[in-house]
Order: sequence, then structure tokens, then C-alpha cells
Amino acid sequence: MINKIIDDMPAPEYHSIEALSASAAKQLLKTPAHYLASRNSGPPTKAMILGTVVHTMVLEPDKFEAEVAVAPKFDMRTKFGKQARDEFDASAEGKVVIDEYEYEKAKGISDSLRAHPFFKQHVTKGKAETTMLWEQYGVQCKARVDYIAKDVIYDVKTCQDASPAGFAKQIANFQYHIQAAHYLVGRKRLAGVNLDPINFVFLAVESAPPYSCGIYTLTKRSLNQGLRDMARAAERFANIGEAEQHKNYTDGAMEISLPSWAIDEDIS
Repeated sequence: MINKIIDDMPAPEYHSIEALSASAAKQLLKTPAHYLASRNSGPPTKAMILGTVVHTMVLEPDKFEAEVAVAPKFDMRTKFGKQARDEFDASAEGKVVIDEYEYEKAKGISDSLRAHPFFKQHVTKGKAETTMLWEQYGVQCKARVDYIAKDVIYDVKTCQDASPAGFAKQIANFQYHIQAAHYLVGRKRLAGVNLDPINFVFLAVESAPPYSCGIYTLTKRSLNQGLRDMARAAERFANIGEAEQHKNYTDGAMEISLPSWAIDEDIS
């Protein structure tokens, strides 16, 4: 088992490490088969690419030109346009490529978050994209942290609704509480930082104009749920060889109900 903090580890190297991550845990909590399938996922989606670009703009703007290429419009009907496209492709090799529309969108998101008073005061003089490797629950764990400053972890999330009610729904839908718990456990194990919700902060920003922002920490109860979920996921991860074929949710017919909000109160 490895227990260490590593700065500047390339993303491909991090992703190649066989260890329990928060994203892996979310898949494991569905079924082990979902986790195994996720390891063979295809190329990044447009949303994933936008997220990567936003992270670079927000947290490491000095690396933008080296890591991102903005593709202009090429007139592929002409010889000049085809030549310009070939030259661009050569210069953009190894970079994340986006078009001008995606660039303007990412810039709007980034500028809005970086202008937020909380961001300007707290998300400074820290480190971006730090890798943590540690042993927990009897398995190797890993995490790649967006930003750490003064022992606080900051995590950038783009979303449709950054209001308190809207982002709370997104936390539940995408199980961000699991990520917060996982990262905080790693920080406690490696740096002795208290396992306290205030040490993990979500920087939520909407992906459409006016790119409104919300800054949030979890309740202690929400964090405790994340800790419990991570422990369950770790047990499945440790026994993945035995359970890898289990992809179904039930062995037989199971009675289920509509959610309470979908049933009229007077129906018994």
C-alpha cells in the first residue's frame, strides 16, 4: 500500500493507478459490473471536455495555452482552409481541443467564479491537481484534488442550478457527498487534517449566463452518509473478483412503490 501526496502527477498516470476513487465508488454502489464497465469507457464527452477546460481556466490559468487549443473555423472547401486545419492539428497535438463557442462559454464560467468574493479571498496561494494515495478500509485509495489552500479542499462543479436547493439536488443525484468524504479521509490520513465538513468546499457555478455561483459546505450528517457509502464501496472493491459478474439489482421480483411525492395523500 502507498501513502503519499504527489504534486504535478500527469492525469493519465493518475488514472492508470489501480485504486479506489470516489468515481469508482459511485459505480461500485450500483453493482460491481457497473464499475468494471466504467473502466472501459470511451472518449470524453463534450461536457467532460468543457469541465476540463473550465478547471484549467479557473485553477491553473497559466497552463491554459500549453494544455488547450482553440480551433477557429476552417473553410474545408478551399486548399488554404485544409492546409490551415492541418497546421492547427499539428500544433494542437496532445492538447484539449475546443471550438470558439466552447471557449467563450468556458471563459464566461471561469470569469464569473474567479470574480466571486469568496474565491478571491480563499482560493489563493494553494496547489491545484494534487494526487493523494493512501490505504483505507484495507484497500488502496486515490484522489485527485482540484485545489488545496490552508488545509481546505476546494472542488469546482459546473451545474445547471447553483442555488442552494438546486445544488443540493445535484449533490444527491451525482453523490458528491461520497467524493467529499473520500477526499477528507485521505487528507486526514496523509496530513492530519480534521475530518470536518468545513474543510471541503464546493465552488458551484452555472454553465449558462449569467453564470451564477454558489459556495457550499456539507452538513455533518451528509458527510457521515458519504463515509458510510465509501466503506460499503470499499468492501465491494476488495471483493471485486468474486462479485464481478453481479450486474442485476434483484434476484427475483421485488415490490416497489412510487416516490411519496408522486402519490396523492388520500390514497391508501
